[in-house]
Order: sequence, then C-alpha cells, then structure tokens
Amino acid sequence: MILIRPCVRLLGLNSPNSKRPNDVYLQALTLNLRHNADRWPERRSLVAAALAAHDADVIAFQEVSLPIQQADLLAADLAALTRAPVYTIRVQPKTGAEFDREGIALLSRLPVLESSSLDLPVGNRVAQRIRVLKDGHAFDVVNTHLHHEPEFEESIREPQMRALLDWLNVSPDRNWLVCGDFNAQPHSTTVQRIAARFRSAYATLHGADPLTFPTPLVNYDYPPVALDYIFFDPARLTPTAAELVAAQPAAHDPRLYPSDHFGLTATFTT
Repeated sequence: MILIRPCVRLLGLNSPNSKRPNDVYLQALTLNLRHNADRWPERRSLVAAALAAHDADVIAFQEVSLPIQQADLLAADLAALTRAPVYTIRVQPKTGAEFDREGIALLSRLPVLESSSLDLPVGNRVAQRIRVLKDGHAFDVVNTHLHHEPEFEESIREPQMRALLDWLNVSPDRNWLVCGDFNAQPHSTTVQRIAARFRSAYATLHGADPLTFPTPLVNYDYPPVALDYIFFDPARLTPTAAELVAAQPAAHDPRLYPSDHFGLTATFTT
C-alpha cells in the first residue's frame, strides 16, 4: 500500500509570526489514539512528543482507553515535557457494553465555563462539549467519534451527525469548533451535512482535506482517506493555520507511528 501524505508543516493565511497582537487566537488539536492497541507502550512517548510540539489550547482525543486512564497518562506526560499550565481532563465513555473500556476526551489549558455530553443514536457513540475562555472570548469546542460501520454507506453516521447538529443548534450564536474522527470522507452525506453550516479548517486553508487514515502503524488493506476534521463556524471564526499532527515515525522504526490516524491542529481567531 502506498500512503500519500501531504506536507507535515503547512501554514495558513498567516504564519504564527504574523499574528496581530490584539487578536485572540485559539489552537485546537484532534487525534484518534487507537486506544492501547498496536504497540501502545512504544507509541506513548511519540504521542506525547507530537502533542507537546504543538502546545494546543484544547485537545480532542478519540478511542481513549479507560482501563489505563490513557488521557490522564498523556496529560501527565505533557506536564513533564512542557512548562505550560496543566491540562484539565474531561472523559466521556461510550454507552452500552463498552462504557468501561473506551471513550473520548477533551483536555483544556483554558478555564472551562461549561461542559456537557450527548448520547448519539445507534452504535454506543457519544459527543462532548466544553466552553472555554481565552482573553475574555468564549469558544465552544465539540469532540466526537462517529461509527465506523457500515463502511460504504451512511445509514448510522448521518443520523449521528443530525443529532450532533441539532444539539449545537440549541445555542447557534457561539464560537463553535467541531473536532473528531467522523469515519466519513469529504464527499459523504455525513460530512456534506455538517459542511452546510461549518467549514473544514484544513480544506479552507489548503484546498482539500488531508488523508488521515491509515498510517503505516497498521497493516490495513485500505486506501488512504480523509476521516478526521476540525470544523468551524465561518460566520464567527477565521482559521489562520492548519496542519497534520503525529505524522512522523520513530527514528528507529519507519512503521512505528504515534497512531493509526494522523491528527490535525488548527488555529482560529475571532
């Protein structure tokens, strides 16, 4: 399998060095962790190093292993690697039989004003939201992991997306960011539904969404596809940069990647 990867470091409309001093910038990052499978003890340091290199305000994790408290482990690793404020952690388990095994998580270095969660229809999937405050501006960050089945049609994912958007429509006048592993490609009805209101940060700045799955960590007979996104409300936010995260292998092993997904990070201003 040939894995096609965009350039790792791609800047947007403004480089970090050209930020206007009076503007408020928030950086979000999303990464599917592949829970504790596929060489997790070796991957852990790679994940932590990749996250530390970007120093995001808010991090959205999917496929978080609950038995090993994976989000807490990585937050502790980041505290050891950086001098930045410690992340607070909000973990949302799946529903159903997997409630004690896997979930999603939001980590924030900013004050959290509100938090809530939503059980999505079918498949034991969930979404979570936090409202954070940065320099007097509130941002609402959503994290989700839509179902991976059925692979070639959207009969489960699209209803999950409808429920997610209905949840957000209760409070439309907010600075929404919607992050996660959507298990759906850009042309799918699932992604087209959210694209009717929100925009992909990466595609906005670079013309197309990057191929985020799979990485060489796993031996999937699967063509590279875009499954992971950071969406924003174009009426209220402007993306200034977007790039891939966790896109480099270990120095000693070209197949040892931080995860089976590449992550994404994006920076926004109001």
